Amino acid sequence: MFIRLEMCILDATNKLNNTSPIGCTKLSFMTTKITKIGITNNKISGRGGLPLFLRYVQQIGLYRLISGVIISLLTANKKGLQLQQFIKQIIAFFMDGTNMAISSFDESKKDPGYAAMLECKPDQLASSHQVKRFFAKLSFIPNFIFNKILHELFVWRLHITKPHIIELGVDTMVLDNDTADKREGSEVTYKNKKGFQPLHICWGRFLVDAMFRKGSAHSNHGSDYTDRVRLVIHLIRKRYDENVPIILCADSGFADQKAYEIFEKELSIHYITTGKLYADIKEYVGALPDEAFGEISKDKDKTIWRFTEFAGKLKSWSKFRRCIFTSLKRDESGQYIIDFCKPDSIIYTNIGNCPKADEKLMAYGGSHYFEAATIIKKSHERGADELIHRSFKELATKEQLPFKLFGMNKAYYFMLVITHIIFEAYKHDVTADIIPVTVYPNTFRRKLIDFAVKITSRARNTLLNVTRIIYETINIEEIWIRCNSPPRIQLV
Repeated sequence: MFIRLEMCILDATNKLNNTSPIGCTKLSFMTTKITKIGITNNKISGRGGLPLFLRYVQQIGLYRLISGVIISLLTANKKGLQLQQFIKQIIAFFMDGTNMAISSFDESKKDPGYAAMLECKPDQLASSHQVKRFFAKLSFIPNFIFNKILHELFVWRLHITKPHIIELGVDTMVLDNDTADKREGSEVTYKNKKGFQPLHICWGRFLVDAMFRKGSAHSNHGSDYTDRVRLVIHLIRKRYDENVPIILCADSGFADQKAYEIFEKELSIHYITTGKLYADIKEYVGALPDEAFGEISKDKDKTIWRFTEFAGKLKSWSKFRRCIFTSLKRDESGQYIIDFCKPDSIIYTNIGNCPKADEKLMAYGGSHYFEAATIIKKSHERGADELIHRSFKELATKEQLPFKLFGMNKAYYFMLVITHIIFEAYKHDVTADIIPVTVYPNTFRRKLIDFAVKITSRARNTLLNVTRIIYETINIEEIWIRCNSPPRIQLV
């Protein structure tokens, strides 16, 4: 019997070698073995979701928006690629995320399948040297010009969502470039790492204003904070609703008397910021009886916070402000916290003490914002800004910026910001019922970018062919329809 089995295996092997054995059929497991390597001229790619995303980018009018803002600032070159081609290829480069080295443009240029993905000819793909020259040109464009693009995208999303109350978050994000050599402006940050520290203003999952800065620029550096907030508030009042209530949330790095006065007297907006726990505050709170404290809990876990309210005034302040002291009593696992381990915090707000802003908030149905529990909740939710930073860094795949010059890295950073905004908009407008809008870039790439396609031409049509499992799983036909008819950016 063993001799017979060996003969069968030998005969099956001979069949694969084009022999004609007698007395034994080919074994079933042998039929799936790869025996040769071949070459195909078909246009095949593993980035099948890119054409869908880029069609969405085109249809919303992003190329038109960017061109209208920056084209007059660039030196025209009839021999080179058009501005739209550069923007498209850089956005595709960020969304792909396979290889974030600038030299990868040279590799992509040799791939006809990648050119087909971008709906262009292979000779229209940019080389790494062309991309470097393009960012060198963008390096002379100042922050406020790039922010014009961000502001238009913000207004676009506001008119789609139509919020009755706008909550903005302010924070800085450290880009760790400690291991990168010779980066202009890469200085020691508060995390003791050399890098950059841009200032961000966000609305939900969208970055609406940004300022690229050197690493040593702290949260409240110069007048950056109040200048950026002032611009965004005026934009909302002018382009969306002049009376909509606006609430600004920030951490202790932005707790500043001058900023508070601007928000209260000039802008008439509310703020919720944490502050430093000075010794006199701890002493005052420690002397309060237990009856002065209330408790709040989160719905989804067992966390309990103790809190108390009072009017506080630091030595440099000109007036008393509403203060809420919080102390963690029980963590999310149900474990009670001993006194010396409790994470205490102090919250400063003008909700309830700014008549003009209070009137707007009440008129727009925001009465619950006056409650201490809501203020504490909003202050604790400020940590969601860190999730935006995580998403941004995951889209970039690494924190190290590629160029030595500060201006070129600034341009690279702003192109990343624009791509991240469009990425978030795409999830809301196109794929919300296929994948949660809260997913991070890597998950999104694995499911809706990285799948195999074959591009063919037939009857004057170019077809993007996918496997049946992809066709049925992600409903690609519906995605294609949505990508071709998204809400467009309305330019003024």
